[in-house]
Amino acid sequence: MKTYKWSVSICPGNPCSLLLLFLGCLLFSYPLIAQEPAIVIPFKQSTQLGLSDIRIENDSFGQLNEKPVAEEKKSASKAFFYSLLLPGTGEAYVGEKFQSKLFLGIEIVAWGLVIANIINVNSRESDYKNFAVQHAFVNRTGKGDQYWIDVGKFDTIYEYNEERLRERDVNALYPENSFYYWGWDNRDNRFSYDASRIETREIEQKRLYFYAAIALNHLVSAINAVRLANSHNRKIEELSLQFNFDYNPMVNQFSFSLSKSF
Repeated sequence: MKTYKWSVSICPGNPCSLLLLFLGCLLFSYPLIAQEPAIVIPFKQSTQLGLSDIRIENDSFGQLNEKPVAEEKKSASKAFFYSLLLPGTGEAYVGEKFQSKLFLGIEIVAWGLVIANIINVNSRESDYKNFAVQHAFVNRTGKGDQYWIDVGKFDTIYEYNEERLRERDVNALYPENSFYYWGWDNRDNRFSYDASRIETREIEQKRLYFYAAIALNHLVSAINAVRLANSHNRKIEELSLQFNFDYNPMVNQFSFSLSKSF
């Protein structure tokens, strides 16, 4: 970072001093006007010099310093981990409220879709299992996913076991008792049951897209928070402005210095 400093001393009633003051102001203000976009530096109080602005120290020399209110730099690593944990919090840390609300809104919507998907799948699963209880006389307790698949592929447990025996897959046989028994009252109901089960599983698989969207939102928000933090810090480093006003009553002389850091 480079610092440029201009100093001017003024004696009241001296035209040359007033001319130097005017030229110094022009020299200092030109880079500020030419810089795009314009940066407005807030000050704690007016820079206009008056008697009330002068502080006399050691009965001989007084000094008044006017400094801009400095903004704090933001940690890029903090912004990254904040947004990685919860999208939008890194943007809020940097001060970007709109982007913070955007990423947080996406997170809420995505999780809402996940919850809605879970509720829908559970409801549909309960419906097709109850349908099998009514039309295939199934005992629905204590059954795994494969059992419900097999119920939709064969009219009865006996047909299923015969098929497994033909394939010599004795490990896949179901005991022919009341716990595992099923027998559809008609084939159309079995087809309807199987179609509903397959559709439910397809809806459940869509949940993976919602999880992927959530993970992507976390990653994008974290990267964006780092970008915003770095941009925020660069803006602070681009311009640092300081005014120093001095008054020496012994020689009745004002002086001021202007410094600008890039």
